[in-house]
Amino acid sequence: MDSKEIIDGLSTVFRLVASSSSSATLSVVGLALLLVAGALAYKAAKSKPDDFPSSMKAALFLSLIGGMIFSASGPSLALVKAASIPRMTSDQAFKNLQDNSEVKNVVRLIAYDPEVEPGLAIDRLTKLGPKDQLYSFVASYDELVGYKVSDALAKVGASNRDIKRVSAIIFPLKTPLFPANARGLLQVIKEVESRAEIQTLLTKKFLDGTNSLNSDQAKDLAITSIPSYKWDDQFGKTYPHYCALSNQFACNPSTYSAHAYVGSISHDWHPLGFSQNPREDRCNLPTTKYCEYTSREAAERDYRNKFGARAFLIRNLEINKIPGRRLIDFDRPYDQVIPEIGKN
Repeated sequence: MDSKEIIDGLSTVFRLVASSSSSATLSVVGLALLLVAGALAYKAAKSKPDDFPSSMKAALFLSLIGGMIFSASGPSLALVKAASIPRMTSDQAFKNLQDNSEVKNVVRLIAYDPEVEPGLAIDRLTKLGPKDQLYSFVASYDELVGYKVSDALAKVGASNRDIKRVSAIIFPLKTPLFPANARGLLQVIKEVESRAEIQTLLTKKFLDGTNSLNSDQAKDLAITSIPSYKWDDQFGKTYPHYCALSNQFACNPSTYSAHAYVGSISHDWHPLGFSQNPREDRCNLPTTKYCEYTSREAAERDYRNKFGARAFLIRNLEINKIPGRRLIDFDRPYDQVIPEIGKN
């Protein structure tokens, strides 16, 4: 182990200690006791043996031992906490997908190289996504807590190879959220294509003014209640057509104007509403295979082992106006984990 690795390791420990109030308290107490021990040792060195009373010797011994114990306990506790943050199981996260369980906190992870993309540093970001977009992709924060940052990136469908840094925006949900499945994507496209201020820029519409949806489907897309996205009988009836439309839109990014206003749809995105891990280019599949869905149970059997994380679309918010936001700059994404905010 060279000096750089040692310094980097110590830096990681210091950051962990600083992020935990209990660990920081132990470390501060330990430092204070060591300072007391240092002062007493200095006094003892300047005094004759007979002039340094037994009570002072006992205080020196106790403060030295206590300082060493408390100072070691702080980093140890921080490391234990970092290693023991509970994680949601993939089985539970997949069930959340099927039931469209309520999301209370969301996270956006942005991997970047500071030498190439300095504008993606956490202190330079102004919106969740590129400025011209109207919607951005986010994930459920609670389903990624405890995972290494690099693993969390892989779960949300991003590449985790040769990551330099990661900017993270974590915030409680106070804005409408669309599950990014086939139905949710169509709802976002409809909303984008209805925007009066960009009508002149929408030279090629996908849904508005076309016969892609019948009246019942248009009414269904107007419903945004949490239960309406659940994998039930109604979902199974509407999914084939919604998925065929989403396949046409997602796999032809240069064809429709709304693409410029919706977050980048990776080809590994699954129209059931999740990113795949490992990644797989679904646009190479025929439409029947791309949209294959027979039942909730069959889908769980077919896709459970390919499930990465639930995907959602949210308005492209201005970061400094998001209440309760937490901004984190991960500079060691292969070692650091998504923290459990508010528990330390």
